Amino acid sequence: MRKLKGIFFFSLFSVLTSALSFSQTVVDEVIAIVGQNMIKYSELETGYIQARSNAATRNTTRCDILDDMLLNKLLLHQADIDSLEVTDAEVEQEIDSRLRYMIQAYGSQEKMEKQMQKSVSEIKAQYHDIIKENILIQQEQSKLVGDVSVTPQEVADFYANIPKDSLPTIEEEYELTQIVRVPVVSQEEKDLIKEKLNSYRNRILQGDKFSTMATLYSDDEASARNGGDLGFFTRGTMVGEFEGVAFSLQPGEVSPVFETKYGFHIVQMIERRGEQIHCRHILLQPKVSPTSLYNAKMFLDSVRNLIESGTLSFEDAVVKFSDDESKISGGLVINKNTASSRFTKDAINETIGNIDKIDFNSMKQGEISKPVEFKSELSDAYRLIKIKKKVEKHTVNLENDFDRLQQLALSEKKMDIMKKWAETLVSKTYIRIDDKYLDCNFSVNWLNSANKNK
Repeated sequence: MRKLKGIFFFSLFSVLTSALSFSQTVVDEVIAIVGQNMIKYSELETGYIQARSNAATRNTTRCDILDDMLLNKLLLHQADIDSLEVTDAEVEQEIDSRLRYMIQAYGSQEKMEKQMQKSVSEIKAQYHDIIKENILIQQEQSKLVGDVSVTPQEVADFYANIPKDSLPTIEEEYELTQIVRVPVVSQEEKDLIKEKLNSYRNRILQGDKFSTMATLYSDDEASARNGGDLGFFTRGTMVGEFEGVAFSLQPGEVSPVFETKYGFHIVQMIERRGEQIHCRHILLQPKVSPTSLYNAKMFLDSVRNLIESGTLSFEDAVVKFSDDESKISGGLVINKNTASSRFTKDAINETIGNIDKIDFNSMKQGEISKPVEFKSELSDAYRLIKIKKKVEKHTVNLENDFDRLQQLALSEKKMDIMKKWAETLVSKTYIRIDDKYLDCNFSVNWLNSANKNK
């Protein structure tokens, strides 16, 4: 089987965590140049550490990483020739988005900063240029292969060309569907929350700092530790009600109290740059009473009984009763880490977090769990989980793994196009590679061009 490689992008999360493992005592040096774009030894080592930490790329060599980096730098070089542009606001929006994910992953901004050994402002400053380069590379790559697709026949041909002794083994996997019941919040609780937020708003209007109030009182932990700062964002980033209010404000203005599905907010506009705005907010989430939570559990218990008795199908129950957005896809649960509907047992634990309460190993395909409590985006809630499909441990095949093979086939097709494109440019581009890497078996003939430039 041909070695599959993809365009290597630094994720901010991986760069930071890998960098912690890279010894700062090693003297850094430039090991390659493409056009005016340099590759440093520290970047190669960070990429290598990142690849080695992932089971799927554990056998990746430094030559493989350098090969991808050279291609990235050639894309960046071409982006400059094509006069592609990325604004600082776009970079900041992307960094803010990734930081919000990281803060959620670590549990709090304080934990993230402690692990990263940097403050949020230091992280933003240090990785601004990396993120900007990534965006430009992605834009240039999209111009070249953004519209590429594969047919079912191409997927079948790709699978047929894989040597049977090279086919990987897939651990037991599950496809899950769910019915979610979010407890009803009383009107009295909502009124108390609105009254409290209005008191915060009045204090801000009388001179108290919005950022201080957000840090002290906001239920949005990810932004609260940064004074409620949400960074720059465009329309389509936040929920509709939030954007409707935020985009109507003038710089410095504080909104009235308003409601979204996440709770009640007040927003302060900080700055507007074209179609982007920079805001901070305070979120208060109404608390669910124990009685409402119990009623949600009992409701799902009764729904489960109707399904088990044959009175109601699970699919109809999803449409009629589920409070989760997954109802539009039949309640299908998506693995946020892979954007797939397939879960290994470990992935269920990481994504759903109730593996200790549900023994999926003993459940059969089509079986439904009892109501399980969990923390939704909105509040504590309950859900029923059905094993839609249970795929036993197996060797990769077209029947069970078509989607996975389709992505691999698409990646290889795009990479082939990228390599052919790169081969047409290397002779026209200034390229230098350190002698230590001249024995690498690169996928693109970088060395001929590099040798000419010595």
